[in-house]
Amino acid sequence: MLRVIPFIALVTFSLSALADDHENSWRGVNLDQQFGIQFEICSLLPGKSIVDMAKLDRDVRTQFDANTQGLSLMRLTPLFSHGMPGNSQVDFIDVTLGPITDFGSSWDKWMSSEDAQRLMSKIDDVAECTFKFARANNRVAKTEALDATDSRLVSMEWCSKRENIRWSQIIEQHDQWEASYGESGPSMAWNVVIPRLGSGDRRGQFMHMVSYENTAQLMANEEWIANGGGAAALRNYYDAYANCEGESVWSAEYIYRNES
Repeated sequence: MLRVIPFIALVTFSLSALADDHENSWRGVNLDQQFGIQFEICSLLPGKSIVDMAKLDRDVRTQFDANTQGLSLMRLTPLFSHGMPGNSQVDFIDVTLGPITDFGSSWDKWMSSEDAQRLMSKIDDVAECTFKFARANNRVAKTEALDATDSRLVSMEWCSKRENIRWSQIIEQHDQWEASYGESGPSMAWNVVIPRLGSGDRRGQFMHMVSYENTAQLMANEEWIANGGGAAALRNYYDAYANCEGESVWSAEYIYRNES
């Protein structure tokens, strides 16, 4: 969701080369380019529950219809979680994604809308939220599977490259992983997220964000790690290339889907 808040523009490293080559788009997002992803990281106020947030969802959809272009919104609630990013008291995360330029035009319209600002005041009565804006590079997108359901599981893992490793080596590892497992693996999508605005408390230099259709898919991946040779592949990545904090997994549901 969009509101008037003071973002701090941080100078971050450039990972534009992490983008891979796609010739497709999905829900208005050009997968050949980095796209925008905003994390609204929320803790419920005392006496409030996620049900109280859900009561505002119809109003949220109305305001997204009226004030945004090219953006979609998902709500994430913890399944296997250690908090994100760096906050163990996270109750839910609202994730908005779309083309970066559409964030700009939509945000300006949202901030000038009295109805949208009234909605944000209602949300303030339910939860305390902080905002992070990032860029994302798509690695895998099985669009038919993504469009088949409004719900999914989302895995997130913060990583930083090891000091003796060049960024080009990280890219090579991601290329090899995509070639080996991208289409055959159980996940529906894999994005590499690059923190940008409001990222002073980030847990790493980049984040793997992987989507699964359901728990069966997630556990198929866990079975591959446990008994199918996946542990050795992950251990090589963690030991030689990147220091990662471990995955958290969230239940995700679309609140608003851009249909363009």
